[in-house]
Amino acid sequence: MDHELKYVTANGIRFAYFEVGDGPLVLCLHGFPDTAHSFDLLLPKLAAGGYRAVAPFMRGYSPSGLAPDGDYSPLALGRDVAALIEALGAENADVVGHDWGAYAAYCSANMTPARIRRLVMMSIPHIGGAANSFRQFLCSWYVMFFQLPGIPERRVRRDDFAFIDRLYRRWSPNWSPAAYDLRPVKAALAAPGGLQAALGYYRAMFRNSTRQAWQVLSTKTQAPTLLITGETDGCVGPEVFARIHDAFTGPFEFRLLPSLGHFPHREAADDVGETIVGFLRGGHEK
Repeated sequence: MDHELKYVTANGIRFAYFEVGDGPLVLCLHGFPDTAHSFDLLLPKLAAGGYRAVAPFMRGYSPSGLAPDGDYSPLALGRDVAALIEALGAENADVVGHDWGAYAAYCSANMTPARIRRLVMMSIPHIGGAANSFRQFLCSWYVMFFQLPGIPERRVRRDDFAFIDRLYRRWSPNWSPAAYDLRPVKAALAAPGGLQAALGYYRAMFRNSTRQAWQVLSTKTQAPTLLITGETDGCVGPEVFARIHDAFTGPFEFRLLPSLGHFPHREAADDVGETIVGFLRGGHEK
């Protein structure tokens, strides 16, 4: 995407971000292993729909800054969201969150609900409505692997981050590798402290988790929410969403999209983008 990087300081971190369009703010938050480029195709669609679409590189993902205190917890991510909305000059925003970006959005919606108008969550369940399964336990092997000290850093970095290529193929089996470019992801992970930061999200969530973080994540969310997930997602299986409606007290929509994997907004940008804009417009027309 041929757009200049912009920078803003929020919650003590200098965030790099892309921005397209004018109108109500829509903040687009990426996950792992990804960057703000995850939304290269979605930002113009949001702008065409009448929105100011902003996609930051999350904390620790170069060219955004590392967490000065090493905090990559869900609570820190949630505070980032609220601080970014304020730093960007808005009172509130719609938030599109994918993967870790979804966890950040869930936390922010539960901690600072006045900042969040509507949520579009992709590929990640709300903790308060996630169903366990043996299949999901097997799919989440990498989460436990990332808890180990030192070994994951060496393994993930090996052979030009071939580990990342394999995750994409497993998580989105119907998405041709020719259709995506992992160079921005690998560059962010290769930057000083980048890989440690990305793995720090997982370690803060589990190995170094706190009761407060799990309470915030499991609290029912009141913001109107659209949750999108792919039927062939090799990272989070569709069975995990079996009781997901229980986690929301406000208007809620769930879309299970056939043939799509873990990156629905990238794999079917036109259809998913249209769905997202339609949902957000509905909220502003009421």
